[in-house]
Amino acid sequence: MLDWALLAIGFGIGFAMAAPMGPINIMVIHRGVRHGFMSAFIAGLGAVAGDTLYAAIAAFGITSASDLITGHLTLIKIVGGLLLIGFGLSVVPRTPHPEEGVEEDVRPSMFGAAVSSFVMCVTNPALLLGFAAVFSGLDEIGRAPDNYKSAFELTLGVLTGGIVWWFLLASTVARFRHRITVPWLRSINIIAGVALMVFGGLLLADVALNIF
Repeated sequence: MLDWALLAIGFGIGFAMAAPMGPINIMVIHRGVRHGFMSAFIAGLGAVAGDTLYAAIAAFGITSASDLITGHLTLIKIVGGLLLIGFGLSVVPRTPHPEEGVEEDVRPSMFGAAVSSFVMCVTNPALLLGFAAVFSGLDEIGRAPDNYKSAFELTLGVLTGGIVWWFLLASTVARFRHRITVPWLRSINIIAGVALMVFGGLLLADVALNIF
């Protein structure tokens, strides 16, 4: 019998972790404007996979995986920073034209977007630490680390919350994309690209500061 209260807690955590406006949200919004709902939603599912992976590691107390991630923070941040800067540079020069309709997206492109959002997610080690901090405060996990049923229910809730967030965001952006004018689209691309590059630059700067 599932503990619906624990599922609801996990749902709220997963929704809250996905909702803040960061690089993945920016990428999903950009794809929704350019390609429509399905492309944006599939890109968001990559982030769901990353969130769920870190939630499972935190909830089940998988020490070896946690140590592996925290032991390679510098490399993870470098990869994540370069990925964000590269994606930002590719976004800035694009100018979608809403009057031409939604641009057809292809499966390899959508798969690549999902992989990109997954990599962006797992290259943010603070996410793992955040899940661990939240879960440790719950009696079912913090005081009973071998309670695998509760760990599964929390992880399932996080998965569901993330899926719901990305569905809502992708559908909202796709619904209103045709009301956005070309100048607005150009501004969105520039803002999204610059924001992604800033996020990437901050990751690389954090690495440089810690090294020197």
